[in-house]
Amino acid sequence: MAKPFILLTGMRETKPSRVPGMPLQAASVTDDYARGVERAGGLPLLVPYLEDMDHVKELVELSDGLLLTGGEDVAPEVYQEEPRHELGDLSPDRDRLEMTLIQAMHQKGKPIFGICRGMQMLNAVFGGTLYQDLRLEWEGNIQHAQRAPRNFLSHQVNLKDGSQIRSALGEVSELRVNSFHHQAVRKLAPRFQAVAYDPEGLVEAMESDNQETLMFAVQWHPENLWRDYPVFLGLFRLLVDAAAERKTKF
Repeated sequence: MAKPFILLTGMRETKPSRVPGMPLQAASVTDDYARGVERAGGLPLLVPYLEDMDHVKELVELSDGLLLTGGEDVAPEVYQEEPRHELGDLSPDRDRLEMTLIQAMHQKGKPIFGICRGMQMLNAVFGGTLYQDLRLEWEGNIQHAQRAPRNFLSHQVNLKDGSQIRSALGEVSELRVNSFHHQAVRKLAPRFQAVAYDPEGLVEAMESDNQETLMFAVQWHPENLWRDYPVFLGLFRLLVDAAAERKTKF
């Protein structure tokens, strides 16, 4: 059976040129994401920052699934709010690209997995809102921007029984995760259900209500954990297996 092609989004980077001229624009994604997809049985492909969004839609046609990776803050205009104090760095190019990818993937019924920013973007595109900064807008005290190595398990999350994410993680009711974010889901988008929370009630994972089109997301970073804690590879397998299953049907 042919392996499914999984599109990966990346950060927008400006790199200095070694020769006189304009700085170089690039798309960048860390190996942990790509190798997580590879280990789960998929073929990862980084999406470039194309000018024509119709060409992005053609990439969607050729692929089988989408992984929305972590990165910059989501612009508040995506969820119809004004920017507030402590909003971080934005990438309008990335917002535009990911909105196009999400809408096209959803229209085609292809699975989507969001990680950290990816969860926030997925929620915002479908009508949810975000806490622009947890320290200013959330009443909890748990640290969500850990000052520890990326594979350190910082805090606990509680998983909802019967959810696909819980099943992918071995049917555990709770586990510890890493945490590198200052934004989070505030109002959940209508087509999603929250399936994991931290001990103070902050949403840590969500998945789509529609079982025919799998969309799911987590606020932590499983790409930094699966080597040391193989249970987290189950999230990549959930995406890749759904993409492979759909590929066989069409």
